[in-house]
Amino acid sequence: MRVCRTGAGSWWRGLALGAALFGCDSTNTFQALDAAPQDGAARDATPGDARDVPPPPPSPVLVGVVPAHGSFLGGTEVTLRGNNLPEDAVVRFGDSMVQPRFTRWVDSHRIVVATPAGRPGDVNVTVESGGRTATLPNAYHYDSFYVDPSLGPTTGNARVSLHGSGTRFMDGMTAAFDGMPCRDVVVTSNELASCLTPEHPEGRVEVALVTGGELFRVRDAYQYTDNNDSVGGGLAGGPVRGSLTVTVLNAMNRDPVPEAFVFLDNDPASVPPRAGRTSARGQVTLSPPGLTPPVTVTASKRCFTTTTVQAFNASTATVYLTPLMIPGCGEGMPMGMAQRPVYPATLTGELVWEGSSEFSPNPWNNIPRPREGERRVAKVFTTRPDIYTVDPMNFEMSGQTVTVREVIAPGYGGRGYPFRLIARPSALAVYAIAGIENTTTMRFTPYLMGVARAVLGAPRATVSNIVVNMNIPLDHELGMDVRELPAQVSGQPNRVVGTVFIDLGGEGVIPRPEIAVTGRNEMDTYRFSGLPAFSGNLADARLTVHARYVSGEPTGPRPFDAPAPLSGVVLQGITNPDETVQARNWLGIPDATEPMPGAALPVDRNVRFNIAGSSPDLLIMTLQWGGGAWQHYAPGAERVIRYPDLSTLMGLADLPTGSLLQLSLVGVRIPGFAFDRFTYSTIGTAYWTAYAGRGTFLRR
Repeated sequence: MRVCRTGAGSWWRGLALGAALFGCDSTNTFQALDAAPQDGAARDATPGDARDVPPPPPSPVLVGVVPAHGSFLGGTEVTLRGNNLPEDAVVRFGDSMVQPRFTRWVDSHRIVVATPAGRPGDVNVTVESGGRTATLPNAYHYDSFYVDPSLGPTTGNARVSLHGSGTRFMDGMTAAFDGMPCRDVVVTSNELASCLTPEHPEGRVEVALVTGGELFRVRDAYQYTDNNDSVGGGLAGGPVRGSLTVTVLNAMNRDPVPEAFVFLDNDPASVPPRAGRTSARGQVTLSPPGLTPPVTVTASKRCFTTTTVQAFNASTATVYLTPLMIPGCGEGMPMGMAQRPVYPATLTGELVWEGSSEFSPNPWNNIPRPREGERRVAKVFTTRPDIYTVDPMNFEMSGQTVTVREVIAPGYGGRGYPFRLIARPSALAVYAIAGIENTTTMRFTPYLMGVARAVLGAPRATVSNIVVNMNIPLDHELGMDVRELPAQVSGQPNRVVGTVFIDLGGEGVIPRPEIAVTGRNEMDTYRFSGLPAFSGNLADARLTVHARYVSGEPTGPRPFDAPAPLSGVVLQGITNPDETVQARNWLGIPDATEPMPGAALPVDRNVRFNIAGSSPDLLIMTLQWGGGAWQHYAPGAERVIRYPDLSTLMGLADLPTGSLLQLSLVGVRIPGFAFDRFTYSTIGTAYWTAYAGRGTFLRR
């Protein structure tokens, strides 16, 4: 027997085992254990020889998966339980591998993973390592729908969306939360509906849908809560009643942050019970005499950002602090899931044109014949997760989109024009836009599109035989009337930018940047020309229009973008690509009044600003500098934010002196928003219907 010396550590054990079975590469070092010596003399084995052969690792045993069900979109945190579970395990749900980035070994009895996307139904769960496999049959169930958001107040009356996969939602559909009817059910498509939740005590409840004679049930689909520390954080617990319990969590991994300093009402000189340090669980309760709303609380710790939640009336608050990646703070970002790679899926298939040839590619006769200096091309993409996700750098070079020409290699035997691209591992759609491209200017004019729905990309897997039928004309036009634009701030903004997206629900959105509108005309009317009809493969699709009032290059709405003055509105659920929509109800743009841009922070350390016109529901303010940040959340009516002096607190660093500090002021509108019971999971960009922001600079 020969043993390959491949190195130490569990990662190498599988390689060593494979090499012993199938032979070793010449670069490895071998040791003969059983072979006779070259002189032909017998050689006795010794105890030392036996010790050179490591015993094979015990086979893994898988006994349970908790929870045993989750969304078909994936992303559910699941704990695998068993024995002999190795650190280098590869976990699969059905045929889909879990991303290494989302696989966290706890000990030999537990592995925590985030599930990949999957089709509704039961799947086997498998743990593999070094050629050894443990499989638990039908251990996990992908639900046929999910509720978004998945948590809400016990008072009910919260609008939630119901996203299905393979469902047939239709008018007359009913929804029940723990047997109680969800009111005002609105069906948008076969796989999208919404309703208003009933009132219910705290706890997780089953949601049941009845549509077209079919019953769909999901256990624990929705959580009612008055204390949301464990489900995303924010404010909860009802009005302040003499005390405030604050939980401080690490924004990277949601672990508790012990020894964080927490104080009330912008006064870092406070002592208990108006201030305190968090426990090992990241919690502290502040109970000063006469505690009355509105309450402002700040949490800070060395090597973390600082967060302030301002002017609220709630008895519990959860805040997140982000670890800083600066010298003297160790790794900064915790090891584990966030630093491991993400493996894409590979998608292959054909663009198929109709025609007389049944078994070979047909010409692109539904696109005009190109003139000199032009050619017919099709650009193949996958859907984006949402309207705010931007294309990566060198998008085509990264393999996430490909250009297909009306050319077939000799000997190709397919029915269409082949493509190959990589994609995010998720439930998505593959689409292609075909048209005329100028070979000099590269200007592209679209005429036609095709869409392949319900593509399930798994990490490191290849999805083959995807057929994109190129039969959807782009011959419809949506109008947009812009009204009631917000007041300018220092002569800005000065132009309108409009982009349109085809929303496919859980499969993501199709951006149409080639038909975006930009500029400003006297009537403030704009046209999006080149949209498809919503029929056939797009029967349940909807349009989303993202309109922005900007200056220069449009920036994003996120707080860390520190944008030039801008305001944006998001119009969703448009069912008719031939109508004219109204872009109005814009938010006023925050305008800093003290200090002026580039000036010093005032002695009282207050930043003051105005908002002309409509006020937001929520203000998100971010102050950034090299190696640090301070985050504020405040009700939309606030017009002053304060940065108390932290220099007197041992271990905490105050705002740096002598350098520019970048301040971003962003206001957002969220339907049904209530600041005193907001959760971080429901204030993300997916829930914004309008926003406005600007960036400025100050000094200390």
